[in-house]
Amino acid sequence: MNACASVFQQAATEYIDSLSNCEGEWLTEQRQAATQRFTELGFPHAGLETWRYTSVEGLLQQDFKITHRTQAFLQHEVIQQFLGEPVAARLVFVDGIYQPNLSGDTGQAGLSIGSLRAAMAAGERSALRGVGSLSGIGDHGFAALNMATLQDGAVIQVSTGVAIQQPIELLYVATKGLSGQVQHTRHRVVLEAGASANLVERYLSLDSESNYFNNLVCEISLGEGASLVHQRAQEESLKAYHLCDVHLDIQGDAHYQGVNAALGGAWSRTTFHARFGGEDANCELDGLYLAGEGQLTDFHLNVDHSVAHCESRENVKGILYGAGKAVFDGLIHVREQAQKSQAHLYNANLMLSRRAEVDTKPQLVILADDVKCSHGTTVGQLDDQALFYLRSRGLDKDQAKRLLSLGFASEIVDSFQSEYLRDHLREEIVKRMSYERQV
Repeated sequence: MNACASVFQQAATEYIDSLSNCEGEWLTEQRQAATQRFTELGFPHAGLETWRYTSVEGLLQQDFKITHRTQAFLQHEVIQQFLGEPVAARLVFVDGIYQPNLSGDTGQAGLSIGSLRAAMAAGERSALRGVGSLSGIGDHGFAALNMATLQDGAVIQVSTGVAIQQPIELLYVATKGLSGQVQHTRHRVVLEAGASANLVERYLSLDSESNYFNNLVCEISLGEGASLVHQRAQEESLKAYHLCDVHLDIQGDAHYQGVNAALGGAWSRTTFHARFGGEDANCELDGLYLAGEGQLTDFHLNVDHSVAHCESRENVKGILYGAGKAVFDGLIHVREQAQKSQAHLYNANLMLSRRAEVDTKPQLVILADDVKCSHGTTVGQLDDQALFYLRSRGLDKDQAKRLLSLGFASEIVDSFQSEYLRDHLREEIVKRMSYERQV
């Protein structure tokens, strides 16, 4: 273990020792096991295939601190500017800490929603037993650290057969006070058999200079016949670091429909692990990433077809400008017993600068012989004829590029069911894209 990892191990041990015993013996044991797991793994490095193109050296050089935060404050008026359509429930986290005074719940029957910190403090076994059930104690060092020092997050459960019509929103807001710190957050979402819901996650920074590390794990279980629409938008500071592992367990006849937009962060990485647990299940995922000057954006997929008659479709697009760098690594594994599977994976990248870089690797591993599978990738520039046409209609070069880029992204943006988010993301894409440094 290198010196940096040793520091984090010591910080994790001190953090666990500082906690009260009210969490319960089981969670304490999980934390200790995760600390040991981190000792074994250390931090990811380029020698690992899944981290080959994503260096963590810049992140580790920031020397982020693990702190035992219990309080964070923000005026309700500040939150108002980020609120869109009406919701069934909203949990607001400020600097990673749940804020009940900023949150709200309509009290719909069949919906249980609350803070993971509150569940830990109360020793609620039913909520805590699910923590780590999909992710384990961590398959890389950062995930192990999350389990070892997790501080807060959301616990959501929708009862059998219940349909939640309005969205459930998790709003994460970082303030200047979080600078220099790492926050370990974990969400646990369970939809029982036949349940349906729409989950919205948003990650925002109030200060454009905020320099922090948001280390997240999200575990989602869909029971037989359940249906989840999952909308994620990461719009954090261009000096922030964002790492999220999403673990999906999709049982028979269940449907997961996800869309993810990664626009912010100096360094960001999002990984989706999807596993089918029963036949006739379906997983759809759309993604959009932006990588501009000084940004590295990484998008990983790992879809495991281990049973027959399941379908998956992934469509991920990237826009790169300035000296931005992106990584896309998508793996679909169709196992021998997964006959009649359908799996389709596509990645497209729009390069707006000669200095931009993308490493893209869509992969199919097919061991079954009766399947319909495809994968592909493209890397290209804007069409010169389209640019000429728009400029001939009175647009300047930057306006024409911006319009064509929005057209490229529209397929993914339009996948967001929230009209507010669609409009907001279009504005945010235009705001974040700068052509001044392009060559």
